[in-house]
Amino acid sequence: MPIDHVLKLYSETIQSSFLHYGFWDDPNNIDLKTITLNDIKNAQVRYIDHLASFIPDRVNLVLDVGCGIGGNTEYLINKGYSLEALSPDSFQKSVMQEKFKDNVVFHHSQFENFQPQRQYDLILESESACYIKMDKGFEKAREVLKEGGYLLVSDYFVYFRDQSKNLHLKSSHDMSEYLKTSKKFDFKLLKKFDQTENTMLTLDYAKYFMDRFINPTIDYGVYSTKKSFPRITKMFGSLIKKKWDKKQKQLDLIDSDIFRKYRKYIFYLFQKK
Repeated sequence: MPIDHVLKLYSETIQSSFLHYGFWDDPNNIDLKTITLNDIKNAQVRYIDHLASFIPDRVNLVLDVGCGIGGNTEYLINKGYSLEALSPDSFQKSVMQEKFKDNVVFHHSQFENFQPQRQYDLILESESACYIKMDKGFEKAREVLKEGGYLLVSDYFVYFRDQSKNLHLKSSHDMSEYLKTSKKFDFKLLKKFDQTENTMLTLDYAKYFMDRFINPTIDYGVYSTKKSFPRITKMFGSLIKKKWDKKQKQLDLIDSDIFRKYRKYIFYLFQKK
């Protein structure tokens, strides 16, 4: 699988070992203007701390599916769990190998194509379930898990659809279909937690940062270029207009109000029957 450059950019700018949205305890009482990068990193630690609280007792061996750059893996190792990690992404593979050397078994594979050599107590899918085809994902989970093993999923799911072509409808599984598929493959839902409101502040901050710093900088750059090179700017502008408009529509993905309209961010804990 080619490198996911969006996740790579996210990891290099935030400079955190986590790639997830983070968890904010009291988002309504936080002023966006006061948020720092350390606040975002702390929210990411709270996320995995909260997610790990869903891991049942007697779990030892965990497969971190869609492991990113190892933040969750490292956290769970420090909590005493045994970890193996999986990702099809080449950049993530290089980071994981550099970070853990030979101390963590890394599987460079899509989950659907994974050929396990052992069975696991728990599969963790933190913001990776949306990349895995539902039927094949649950089928593979049954193969990978021990009898009575657990599947802990943390991701955003579509709960409402309309006739629009909004990007929020294209990058997530349908919630009701996901739960139906879990039953089809004999997984019992043990726990559910809706953490939508605890994650939206991260999107709000990204939008705030864009509106305050990135967009004004772009506007000034365009103004200066038009002033100095009007003919070149006009020609170049006509060439990139469609791509620019497409990129602008992608900003819907950091609009928390649009997110809430179509999606929910859910923790699910399933058990293999």
